[in-house]
Amino acid sequence: MKLKKSVILMSMLGAAMMALVGCGSSDSTTTATSEGTKTEATTSSQDTVASASIALPASVTFNEDGNAVVEHKYGTTVVPKDPQRVISIKMEDLLLALDIDFIAGRNFDGFYLEDEMNEKGIASISVDEEANTVNYEEILSYEPDLIIIRDAFDQTVYDELSKIAPTIAFNLQDKVNSTLAIGAVFGMEDEAKARIEQYNQFLADANEKLHEAIGDETVAMLRILKNEIRLYPYSANEMSEFLYAEDGLGLEPDPMAVEYDTTDNLAISMETLPDLQADNIILIAGYGSADQESVEAAKARYDEIKADPLWSKVPAVESGNVYEVDSRIWLNHGLICTEKKVQELVDLLTANK
Repeated sequence: MKLKKSVILMSMLGAAMMALVGCGSSDSTTTATSEGTKTEATTSSQDTVASASIALPASVTFNEDGNAVVEHKYGTTVVPKDPQRVISIKMEDLLLALDIDFIAGRNFDGFYLEDEMNEKGIASISVDEEANTVNYEEILSYEPDLIIIRDAFDQTVYDELSKIAPTIAFNLQDKVNSTLAIGAVFGMEDEAKARIEQYNQFLADANEKLHEAIGDETVAMLRILKNEIRLYPYSANEMSEFLYAEDGLGLEPDPMAVEYDTTDNLAISMETLPDLQADNIILIAGYGSADQESVEAAKARYDEIKADPLWSKVPAVESGNVYEVDSRIWLNHGLICTEKKVQELVDLLTANK
């Protein structure tokens, strides 16, 4: 993998937002009840480390020796030329999307990239999801010459990994800019641009198919956890934004998703469920890659909700338009991940119309 000289790849957000780098904030969940609404701070659940860790996409320049220099959330890293023993930690989606070789990455049973990684002979690295850290001795055993991580870890994790090998970090939620930056690092600018064009065309084709199937029917995205029901907003959360964006699927949102678009998600009480007027519901019951006990608890909670008379009053429920999707895909981020979400949605909605 040869590195090419390139112009600077900078974030579309620009320098005006640099003050956000390194600053953390807790996720905000708005709770709707029959008496009104209230906003309260909550900690981010597994696979939605999102808001507190969002940083600008990394920028890439090249020094006079021809090495890529990556500025990212944790600092600045000079990338070795032609790295051969690359390790990925939660950036597998974008590396596979660009067909970049890496020797080891995060993998587990049921992971949406499990089969592809196994077919390529990519070794599995464990990630402690609860503590949000990794086994440094395990990483060291692979003798990496470059480590690529998602910028959702604490600074201390990056610092320790940097002692093992040069480490660069990218914002997985900003998948387009991060794909372009990774492409620059590996001398694959043209390939990265082509992959983004392929992704955009995939969304455009799906947009057309979905509008042929459901027209202007409204769509809501709900997540069932063991202790609450969450409605995802119109544009304030990357996991649901692609459903409604004009350059995404362009679907019509439920009015409540628009009303509460100022927060990452809205916790809905059972009493307010009938206020949800969606014609179609995308339903996630689970915690993605979390422990099986939490997943089973969420499934049990969904069974309880389905038995409640208030659930049957929701239009999508009455018409049989509730589509349960795979939480291991829908609670993740990336190009391949989003394409899998879109394909699942197209298959479900077109088959039922």
